[in-house]
Amino acid sequence: MKRLSLIVLALLIVSCKQEEKPDYSIINGTVENNTAETALVRGQEFEARIPIDKNGAFADTLHLKKDGFYELSVGRERTEIYLEKGKNLSVNLNANAFDESLKYSGDLANINNFLAAKYLWNEQKMDYKEIFSLDENKFKARLDQNQKSIDSLYAANKIADENFKKKLAEEEKYSRALLIENYKDAHRYYSGVEDYRVSDDFYDGLKDINFKDTLAFRNSVAYQNLLEAHFMRLVNEETFESGNNNQTVMYLKKVNEALPNGYAKDKIMNSYLQFGLKPDETLDEAYNIYKNSDPNPENLAKLTERYNKLKAITAGNPSPTFNYENHKGGTTDLASLKGKFVYIDVWATWCGPCLREIPSLKEVEKDYHNKNVAFVSISIDEPKDYDKWKAMVSEKELGGIQLMADNNWKSKFISDYAILGIPRFILIDPQGNIISADAPRPSDPMLRKTFDDLM
Repeated sequence: MKRLSLIVLALLIVSCKQEEKPDYSIINGTVENNTAETALVRGQEFEARIPIDKNGAFADTLHLKKDGFYELSVGRERTEIYLEKGKNLSVNLNANAFDESLKYSGDLANINNFLAAKYLWNEQKMDYKEIFSLDENKFKARLDQNQKSIDSLYAANKIADENFKKKLAEEEKYSRALLIENYKDAHRYYSGVEDYRVSDDFYDGLKDINFKDTLAFRNSVAYQNLLEAHFMRLVNEETFESGNNNQTVMYLKKVNEALPNGYAKDKIMNSYLQFGLKPDETLDEAYNIYKNSDPNPENLAKLTERYNKLKAITAGNPSPTFNYENHKGGTTDLASLKGKFVYIDVWATWCGPCLREIPSLKEVEKDYHNKNVAFVSISIDEPKDYDKWKAMVSEKELGGIQLMADNNWKSKFISDYAILGIPRFILIDPQGNIISADAPRPSDPMLRKTFDDLM
């Protein structure tokens, strides 16, 4: 009898093992009009780059750590998706109409088609200028109204997955809180009321959110965005009241004091410093705060490499040089401009913020055309956009010295200045030494003050 019981128990164990949920999910898809080399899936401490073949097809087995929300990126476009272990997902899209064309099939089709519809609704219906211009009561009322629209989309997709429903509720709570955190600064910007203040109870609705929840930080991209915005609001409030503009150091100190050493602190600090670490007087202090926060060794090594690059382009150091094709013919190098201050605009024809600076740049060039300053614009367009660059310079009647870098983002001058985003402005003195590797934009009144002080 005892022997029979052991056999039955063994069979039960085998049966249980056979019913265990697989630890992987299969994703596949096709991309029409594709130009990207890979599809990127990331989130929940997971990342996978999936090659896209010449027919626009991709497929991979994803060994996920957790069920939940992930980000799918193809080229410069991205969207939110939901994945679970043991469940598969197929996606079809057109790269020329990314958000409008997303169609999902497979085990998680209903959920992901809902997320695609939600994403598209936000893109088409969320006018951030309009919503952030509202007074705070109408702003919160609009958030409630928008949530009802999203709830209708959810109902229309007939989703019965309780696990997803619970996770979605958390994500939506964090997304709403993110808008509230951003409201004050956005309202100041859009309304033009620079000293605008919210009421004392404006943030009361955020009291139930734990801004030190390191587990939520691991599991939710929405929470990560919220936490970053929360610390940024605290910094902006302190900056507004004190006039202290040392935002990078202030931000790092607040994160360092609020969060325990570990994944969340390291990720939020490291993410901020990708663009927040600047070749100015805050460089050493900001780097040392991060270095002493018990960071991930691999992240520290990468940031140290960037720190050393930035250290070489702090004020007073000789500027890296260039010798690039001139729109008017031939080439122009930095040495030929010795004896003048040189104000450099690094831009590209596809860069919206770059184009928005053009009218201000033209005004500055006009007002200082008799001064000892050369205005140089360096395009980092790809070779395929060469003709577009040539045409835009002529059509927009761009002034100054118009150059094209020899290898877009990988051009040595761009790399030496550690440029990760554009537009980027650089100011060099008549001896060829750096005044500022991250100078004020033409639209910033500080640029004129800088010029007037120098000249």
